[in-house]
Amino acid sequence: MSADTLAPGTTTPSAIILAAGEGRRLGGRAKASLRIDGSSLLQRLGSALRGAGIHELGVVIGPYRDQLLPLARACGAQVLQHPRAGATLIDSQRLALDHHLAQQGDADLLLVLADLPFLTAAHIQALLERWRQRAPSVDAQMPVVAGVRGHPLILSRRAVEAIAATPRELGIRDWLARHPERVLAVNASQPAYVSDIDTEADVEALRAALAPHIVSWP
Repeated sequence: MSADTLAPGTTTPSAIILAAGEGRRLGGRAKASLRIDGSSLLQRLGSALRGAGIHELGVVIGPYRDQLLPLARACGAQVLQHPRAGATLIDSQRLALDHHLAQQGDADLLLVLADLPFLTAAHIQALLERWRQRAPSVDAQMPVVAGVRGHPLILSRRAVEAIAATPRELGIRDWLARHPERVLAVNASQPAYVSDIDTEADVEALRAALAPHIVSWP
């Protein structure tokens, strides 16, 4: 791809981790606090983002403030606390978008769920490299594994502004669906982009996959 067909700007995006879920299917646990050999998923993801060259890092947290606040601080991340209980994923997205617009100038934004235990710096770096090579018309990018959309999702500053201007009850998925011509789906084979933790069965599968490493709750 020639230089004149690349999207403008090649700076590294800032990143915000979405970690405000209630973990109801896990018996009311903070998924991001799950530990692998003593290191929480939140800390591991923060390290992966840092390893991929991302310096500006935030974390949206919700009902498990006492557990997640020290973990977020250990990552050197700015904490975005929901002002009310029972916040939805769309609420988390909106808080992240608002913060980004207020704090990050012209930077692009990488959004990622907190419960992706296999995601590494190499996985993130591969997506960032593809983002830097995108066409000027592309304003959003996500990995797709066997037809399943995964994370991280990267949004241009232009997309962040456009989504933030839509009605507050609408999330990012709605904007992506209405603008498919501006979305780049990166076909990938690595399950790390789509392997999240939602249920106890997922935790047991993680233990089996990582044995003899220790997977435990705090």
